[in-house]
Amino acid sequence: MNLILFRGRPGTGKTFMSNLLSATINLPILRKDDFYDVISSIQPEHQARNRVTFKLLYTILNSNKNIDSTIIIDFPFQFNEDIADLRKWCHENLVTLKSVVVTCSDEKLWASRFNQRAENPTPNQLITDFEKLVERYEYMHLKADAGELLIDTIQQPEENLAKIIKFLHHYEVLNKNGNNQA
Repeated sequence: MNLILFRGRPGTGKTFMSNLLSATINLPILRKDDFYDVISSIQPEHQARNRVTFKLLYTILNSNKNIDSTIIIDFPFQFNEDIADLRKWCHENLVTLKSVVVTCSDEKLWASRFNQRAENPTPNQLITDFEKLVERYEYMHLKADAGELLIDTIQQPEENLAKIIKFLHHYEVLNKNGNNQA
């Protein structure tokens, strides 16, 4: 199994870029926000919802780890221990993981995009004010680790998409199982 992970802070463009890649190469997406929003109707506490989203992800991955497939994952994995756990799981289960770290270097643009959430927030969007987001995190911009691709969503989506596809081809994640085209 191959995993293509889009990770980063809230509001940077992970979902937009994962949707664009999915539509371009015809691959399914597992999205944390989708899990979280469904769980929110039966679990009122944020931390419990969060734990369940990760348990669901690992359960689905475990069920599919022996299948020759490629899945896009749109999960923040913005904390070191969380990404370390995913990398360890992938290593132990012989799963290929390629990560795309999504950031937005123009904080005015990021804030504008982020603050639009306040108009109609979904359950997973607990913070809808960019200033509160800044207060929440010690540093705003995640750095790409070795072997990860960093994209900046101030660039045109098509430019970022081309970088992502080139990155995935380089690591032979695309066309490995013949189910996608790019």
